[in-house]
Amino acid sequence: MSTPRYVCLSDLHLGAGYSTLTSTDAEGRPDPTRPSPTLTALGQALRQLLPALGDGPPPTLVLLGDVLDMGLSPMGSVAAAFDCFVRAVMLDGDRPLFAPRVLCVPGNHDHHLWRIAQDQHFQDSLREGRIESDLIAHTALFQDPDASGIPSPMLTGLIHRHPALSETRVEIAYPNLGLIDAGRRRCVVLHHGHYVDPMYRLVSALDAQAPGLHGRGPATMAQLEARNGAWVDFLWSDLGSAGLTGTAATTLYEVMRDGGASQRFAQRLSALLVARLGTRFGLSGSMPMVQGITLDQLLLGPLDATLGRGAESQRDSYLALMTAADVADLRWFLSGPVKLELERAGLEPSGLDLAFVFGHTHKPFQDELPVAGFDRPVRVFNTGGWVMDQPTMTSTQGAAAVFIDEALNLASLRLFNDPVNGRMAPVQAQGVGGFGDRDNPMLAALAAGIERTAPAWQAFSRSAQTATEAHAARLLDKFFHVPGRNPATAP
Repeated sequence: MSTPRYVCLSDLHLGAGYSTLTSTDAEGRPDPTRPSPTLTALGQALRQLLPALGDGPPPTLVLLGDVLDMGLSPMGSVAAAFDCFVRAVMLDGDRPLFAPRVLCVPGNHDHHLWRIAQDQHFQDSLREGRIESDLIAHTALFQDPDASGIPSPMLTGLIHRHPALSETRVEIAYPNLGLIDAGRRRCVVLHHGHYVDPMYRLVSALDAQAPGLHGRGPATMAQLEARNGAWVDFLWSDLGSAGLTGTAATTLYEVMRDGGASQRFAQRLSALLVARLGTRFGLSGSMPMVQGITLDQLLLGPLDATLGRGAESQRDSYLALMTAADVADLRWFLSGPVKLELERAGLEPSGLDLAFVFGHTHKPFQDELPVAGFDRPVRVFNTGGWVMDQPTMTSTQGAAAVFIDEALNLASLRLFNDPVNGRMAPVQAQGVGGFGDRDNPMLAALAAGIERTAPAWQAFSRSAQTATEAHAARLLDKFFHVPGRNPATAP
């Protein structure tokens, strides 16, 4: 029987009121100090499933970004909600459910975890008598399992509140985490997914368009992070504790979900940039820059192609797992930054059996994707998300956990999709389809384990359906609420 070596979860958005894993009261106000019924049911089911998959060592938990909702929630809320996650999911009575080394790959909403880890690494070097030239730019693609990595002081500190987890440590891998088999022929790359999304590559797009700047778009993960990391921070990662600024981030999120509003936002941002360039450098928006294109047009084009396109893609794709533009962005990411990172690690991408695991979209799926530079189709797994941030139920939105065994076989534990017409699909194991699934021992073991623990997963499904329907109903009530009028008496 195949036993999991890694279990990957993403997009928990702990601390946010729109997360089904954050407890809320009857009015929908978040109470991050208590585990939600869905979080409790998930932990109870995992405590039965993992032993049913074999008696090997506990698997390593991989937190694949947006675990904490730092973008829109106060730091105290996300810390309390993560403490609930530790109690509900990481403990089995008085013993750990997972290996003592937890790996965290931050996303856009918890990018600040990487900033904290960078600072901690610099301070640790000072204590050892070294002055580094700068903050560490990124971690190595492949982590040495026998060496200490870059610690996450915040997450480790929260975990150590529980005596049974005193030996557990959380290490940061950013922007990517790579896994490689002994023969160096099979590889898994894990990334939250924000740099697949053009909205989070805005600065790179501006650099590529502006004459005299960097010229070409970034080719490496290090360049992506160097150029866009501050933008990710500004946009989502650490605004939750920023008072009115944090409220503005929530407003921006709603703006991006509205077609007319997002277009006007891009126009106003372009005008603001032109005004600041005029104040500082004496440039006019009507000034021709290249081939008759004015500065106004030069700035508005990339903004509309990134912010506008990203917002439009998210609005228009609720009923589709990935649009054609999304697939093109994914192919670009794999054939460009990921392929180059593999080459710099001494691998020949064309001969690799590669799998890519990401989240970010909140729409779980698994498939094979032909990608330039790789002889075999890349196996792609998406871990979905745990939020209900709009009142429309669609069968594409939901959450999954990806299980990876020692030989780097992958299987998706499809946990839920939004209930449609009052029905939610049961928890099940899924692979990429085709002949490969027939010889995938991780997929077979996971399917058998779910069957043996079916009552626990049925209880989880009931809880998940109740939570998503309640969140959607509250959002609908909020949408139709008119200030000063009692919704109960409104026609």
